[in-house]
Amino acid sequence: MATIIKDLEEKIGSEKVEEIVEKEWAVVEPPTPEELAQEESKNPKARNNPNSRKNLAQYNKRSKKAKEKALDNLKVVEKEEDVNPRDVFGEVFDQKTIDLFENIVRPREVFKNRAEQEIYWDTIKGFLEDFEVKELTYSDIDDIATLAKFRVIEYRILKVAQHEKLVLEAMPSIEKLRKDTDKIKGNLASRRVDRIDTKNKPALSIVDLAAHLDQQNKLDFAKRLEELENRQSDYSAPLRDAEGNLIEDE
Repeated sequence: MATIIKDLEEKIGSEKVEEIVEKEWAVVEPPTPEELAQEESKNPKARNNPNSRKNLAQYNKRSKKAKEKALDNLKVVEKEEDVNPRDVFGEVFDQKTIDLFENIVRPREVFKNRAEQEIYWDTIKGFLEDFEVKELTYSDIDDIATLAKFRVIEYRILKVAQHEKLVLEAMPSIEKLRKDTDKIKGNLASRRVDRIDTKNKPALSIVDLAAHLDQQNKLDFAKRLEELENRQSDYSAPLRDAEGNLIEDE
């Protein structure tokens, strides 16, 4: 079973939360000295000082701000059925392949709720559509599982940032995930290009071509940059005559 932890606002909606805040909250009468004495005998660590006890929230009328803070801290725990990967993949992929993806990350243990499990398995399914399952290497499976995990982490960051109104602060973390994602996609595409027999296999996908071209452009740029640096060092070298003697500037 997947556990999902929701804020009260997620569970009942912002209008209902506001309605609760506007209502008068009940105030409990503080315990009498006799009742405190009885508590002390049952639990020596109890807060038995009358002056300390009367300052607790339940014994005092709360302001609107105090109510909002109390409700913000309230969490609702629910149980959901785990995602069955076979429901996602149908009969397209064998159980052995599914088990490999499940054992790498263990989504039922790692991901907090059903929504995150769905993102993980749906992402894997999307990437696998570009591959022949029988040609998958363990490196391919590990990379695809990592891409799916990154997608879940990005979802989790955005969800927390949206609730805490910290979207801008979360962008550097998301940008790093995107860069790491692009790097892994490039590795996957390169390995797939190396394996494809153009006579007997279907053409590359657009994703494959884009990633492969991007990687090739980076290699071409690095080579060109090296050539320019070598040329610059040739220009800056001291002049010598045919016999190798240094020519002094006049």
